[in-house]
Amino acid sequence: MKTLTKNNNKLLKIIGILLMVFVLFTVFTACTVKGKDKTTDTSSTVQTGDASGTEKEAEEKDDAGFPLKVKDAKGTEIEIKKKPEKIVSLTLTTDEMLLSLVDKKRITALSHLSVDPGISNVVKEAEEIPVKVKLELETLISLQPDLIIVADWTDENAVKQLRDANITVYALATPNNIDEVKEAVLKVAELVGEKEKGKDVISWMDAKLKAIEDKVKSLKADEKLKALSCDSFLYTYGKGTTFDDIAKRAGVINLAAEQGMEMWQEISKEKIVELNPDILFLPSWSYEGFDAEKFTEDFKNDKSLASVNAIKNNRVFNLPEAHMTTTSQYIVLGVEDVARAAYPELFK
Repeated sequence: MKTLTKNNNKLLKIIGILLMVFVLFTVFTACTVKGKDKTTDTSSTVQTGDASGTEKEAEEKDDAGFPLKVKDAKGTEIEIKKKPEKIVSLTLTTDEMLLSLVDKKRITALSHLSVDPGISNVVKEAEEIPVKVKLELETLISLQPDLIIVADWTDENAVKQLRDANITVYALATPNNIDEVKEAVLKVAELVGEKEKGKDVISWMDAKLKAIEDKVKSLKADEKLKALSCDSFLYTYGKGTTFDDIAKRAGVINLAAEQGMEMWQEISKEKIVELNPDILFLPSWSYEGFDAEKFTEDFKNDKSLASVNAIKNNRVFNLPEAHMTTTSQYIVLGVEDVARAAYPELFK
């Protein structure tokens, strides 16, 4: 009996140990499985997050910053939903900029002035774009462009009608100096999703300007020539005009600005005699159309102007109007033209 009891106790002890082992194993297994499930879930979440983040970055890169919300020169906020592939330019300024920024396939139409050799710097390139336009609403709407770029002086009623037709229209500020031209280039580059190309254009401008500056910076104050520029209606260019900035960077003194004249002012022949410029710049083109060569000859042979230094010394020039009146990146060529005309010895 004693032996039986002893054996029973031993058996019970063994069973208890087995039960304890079973319980511990069950709990451990449950914890392990639970831990595995949690680890797996966390890993899956991280992977999903990484994947969506990568896709998002790729999407942003592909869209080049689009959709893009910007305010134009008139203060109107516009949204360009995707990188424009059908662009219309209604100004010569943006004609010239776009042809340096985007593939021609993305340009649906350019302004009619883009192929005028008297004023355009991009005639050859523009001829490859078949459609030339003016502010004709039916034609513009029929083109169904992604983006139309106009000037800040474009008729506001026409712009409204284009927007009412669900066309995105951006009014670009007209530059009055070279720094503002650079700002305009970068803005257009942003609108068309070509920021890097915009920077390349600015680099080209800066290199041109630096080369000219290096040549004229040695001029002393009394060596700088006094210049006057007149158009075919005898309007001259004072402070706040692109010519004033061109003159400064070319190392010449703009007499109109020096006299305190602002923007465009009509000037008499008597005033020209009074100012007595060392160098005169006359137009080589005009909107109304005229014979520039005859205009210049009549000017030089006018007896009332015979005492003017520029005429006496045969320093009257018709520089390329495309360089002198542009508000695109090609304005730096106007700086070079003026500097070369004024100081040919520096450019030998």
